[in-house]
Amino acid sequence: MGLFIKRLFFFQRLSFGLSIFLRCPPSWFIAVLILFIYIEPLMAKPEPAKKPLSSENTVNIDAPLESWPDLGVDWPDLNAPDIKSDNNETTLQPAVKIPDKKIISSQQDKTNSASYVSENVSGYHYKVKIIGLPSHDHTWLTRFNSVSTLYTLRRKRANMAQIHRRIRDDSISLTTILQTSGYYDAEVQSEMTPIPEKHKITIAFIVHAGPLYRFSEVQLTGLDKQDTPQLGLQHIYPLHQDDPVDQGKIIAANQQLEKQLGHLGFPFAKISPPDIIVDHKTLSGSMTMNIDTGQQQRFGQIILKENSRPIDVQHFNEIARFHPGKVYDSQLIDDLRRAVIQTSLVSTIQLTPVPDPNHPNITDIVVSTEKAPLHTIAGTIGYGNGEGVRSDVSWTHRNMVKPEGAVTFSGILGTRDQGVGAALRQGNKGARDRILSSSLSVLHTKRRAYDARTATLSASFERETNIIWQKKWIWSIGGQFIASDEKDNAYSANGAGRRQYLIAALPGELGYDSSDNLLNPTRGIRLSAHASPEISFLHKTVPYVRTQIDASGYQPLGENIVLAGRVRLGSIVGSSSSDLAPSRRYYVGGGGSVRGFSYQAIGPLNANRQPLGGSSMAEFSIETRFRFGDLGIVPFLDAGNLYTSTLPRFSSLRLGTGIGLRYYTSFGPMRVDLGTPLHRRAGENRIGVYVSLGQAF
Repeated sequence: MGLFIKRLFFFQRLSFGLSIFLRCPPSWFIAVLILFIYIEPLMAKPEPAKKPLSSENTVNIDAPLESWPDLGVDWPDLNAPDIKSDNNETTLQPAVKIPDKKIISSQQDKTNSASYVSENVSGYHYKVKIIGLPSHDHTWLTRFNSVSTLYTLRRKRANMAQIHRRIRDDSISLTTILQTSGYYDAEVQSEMTPIPEKHKITIAFIVHAGPLYRFSEVQLTGLDKQDTPQLGLQHIYPLHQDDPVDQGKIIAANQQLEKQLGHLGFPFAKISPPDIIVDHKTLSGSMTMNIDTGQQQRFGQIILKENSRPIDVQHFNEIARFHPGKVYDSQLIDDLRRAVIQTSLVSTIQLTPVPDPNHPNITDIVVSTEKAPLHTIAGTIGYGNGEGVRSDVSWTHRNMVKPEGAVTFSGILGTRDQGVGAALRQGNKGARDRILSSSLSVLHTKRRAYDARTATLSASFERETNIIWQKKWIWSIGGQFIASDEKDNAYSANGAGRRQYLIAALPGELGYDSSDNLLNPTRGIRLSAHASPEISFLHKTVPYVRTQIDASGYQPLGENIVLAGRVRLGSIVGSSSSDLAPSRRYYVGGGGSVRGFSYQAIGPLNANRQPLGGSSMAEFSIETRFRFGDLGIVPFLDAGNLYTSTLPRFSSLRLGTGIGLRYYTSFGPMRVDLGTPLHRRAGENRIGVYVSLGQAF
């Protein structure tokens, strides 16, 4: 004790000296240090004289050593750059209490004694395999990899201490996954086989899953209070007797139950945590859970907070698919949330069901939003043989005409197109997904067949489809008034002379879409029929009807392979093509038509090889889309022709083939296609290049 007190005083003096050193010049510290050196021996007390050994103080050399209190040092791991990552890894903990049984049971890993492991090696690469999983379902590996330290750090070399630690942690994680999946007797043994000459290690987890525990009883209490034959609440819970005691499925079932109760009109239902008992003797489990549904609710009013002013209450009611008095349905709340986000007027939205204090079975919806930026500047660029390079820029104010009236000013600059335009687009006009649009544009277009200066005033009313809320059925009706000054390069004498046209049109379209994606479909079909009664008048009156039918289909051939096909048929009834404005005739060829050919390159030509245009057309395409991560390769074959007859004859089809490259982004694939004509004729290009956004069809 005296020695301990003496050293305590010494360290106190040393601390005082260091404090002087931190605040004083170095010479002061040296002086203090010399003083300590001289004072230390003087303060030491003489040790007492040693007593001779006796039987009472004789040391027993066989007695165990006393433990040192408050002293513990972890085994050092000096070459562990990833120790932080290991410490941050979390292991699964089962929520079910298993009486009289250890929750985690994993055997210690062992090293193949036939192989020698050198601790002098800076690190090893390793390979992991799992043997004996209950099934070949890939979800086992997915769940294991999501929590595995070995998998997360697999690309880094590791020393033996790190590898042993990772094996231990992953053994516990794998055992937990098995037990929480219903294999409560599961054990995991690990084996490690080094390959010293390659500095590699093979790690094997041997799984002894044991029997799968199943429910002997699933009891739900409380549902009968509000149940009716129409609701059938007793039958909506997806877990039943003899189902596996799988905690993941229990969590999913409870989430599904809560969602289903909200769908049936119980937004305030309370589900208690399940009480689960596992019996190892019968290899089964029982679950009891109490559910307080509360009273079935009906929709009340939509209430806006002060910050939710980009959209007023009246427009919210137009967008919503529910009305006051209708039975509450959480799916309609989700639908309203997506629809409001689609307007682009808000960046976030929160819809909260709140009980009406005056009516116990009425629930109001309180809306809170954050306003989104209302201005957008956008631009696109594309290229096609026969169409040249074209860039589009636009500026949009999305709520200039309230509610939800977007005004856009646009410009086009290209080698063969120049123009400006203004458009007003009113979303959800009077009803959900109804779009009222009007536009005015002035465009100069140069093509092989014609040179046109056109002013167009148009309006349309349509049912919209979009990426967030893709519709199966769409339609549109509208009107156009076109004033055009055009030079017909094919019919004008010596390619000179211009004619003026005034055209009134009433275009309409009906479409069906069962595909799974607007920009990158992988399955389903698309059908559309377009008809536009038109009348051209100025020099003479020419009535006619332009019609077009499009059909496309998509069939997956594997996880990353899609077979796609397209058919397009067009016909102009009521007038010959020579009486029509050149810009209103049909043309075939180009990136959206028959690839390998320039735009307008297919069909009848005059003596100067200028396109005449036609009154009917037929196009066919087939392609196989191979995807490799973010990249894709698309070999294709296109066919088509243009005819002067009213109906297409399907004869003398021109063929184009080639290959395309796709780069898949979050908003859709970017497309670059290279095509060449089969049986190429004189004057036709060998290669056609087409660049755009989205698939060809």
